Amino acid sequence: MVIICQQQTTSRNEKIDVSIFNIKNLQCIRRDNILFQGLNFDLEQGGLLQIDGVNGSGKSSLLQMCVGLIQASEGSINWNGVNIKESRYQFQSDMTYFGHSNGVKAELTARENMKVMHALSGDKSDIDYSSILKQIGLAGLEDVLLSRMSAGQKRRVGLSRIFMTQSKLWLLDEPFNALDKNGKKIIEQLIVKHCTAGGMVIFATHQTMEIDGYPLQHIHLGNET
Repeated sequence: MVIICQQQTTSRNEKIDVSIFNIKNLQCIRRDNILFQGLNFDLEQGGLLQIDGVNGSGKSSLLQMCVGLIQASEGSINWNGVNIKESRYQFQSDMTYFGHSNGVKAELTARENMKVMHALSGDKSDIDYSSILKQIGLAGLEDVLLSRMSAGQKRRVGLSRIFMTQSKLWLLDEPFNALDKNGKKIIEQLIVKHCTAGGMVIFATHQTMEIDGYPLQHIHLGNET
């Protein structure tokens, strides 16, 4: 089945002329099926882009292409005007990817998990783990084992990695999975805060993002109405 993406864009009040992240004529084929084709979009500084669609429509595949984990059948992905294949080191240093898995260990505490994630990121800056946990609504849980946390709390500990980097671009696959209403609101606010500061976020979700007053670009993958 050929599935064509549909893009809706909300314009920003302040126009920024330089396009930072750019996709041209992207196509994805999986098991001889075209999931999407002819996909084009630009994401500028401060840009927030939501990808949605039914299961199997190619949301995760699109994100993985944006990261460089899998190759597109056709098209190009550019960062600062350069194909990410040619600027892999610079692109990877400017980008953070968060996938379906939380990437945490149940036998470690929240603080210990954060230390491991920070070390693996290669970032050398000093991190106030307690401050980040407070931001994501987990104040006082620094030394609690993840095996004793709820699924939503574990998800937030996993998401803490994106707040421990200086990355300009966040690529998030179903970031709101397992989060309750309050947890989802906290992460939404932090995403908008990152964009307001000049960062960029591309996220895939089947959920509605409840934000007011901030422009949201939208790509729908699928042929359903």
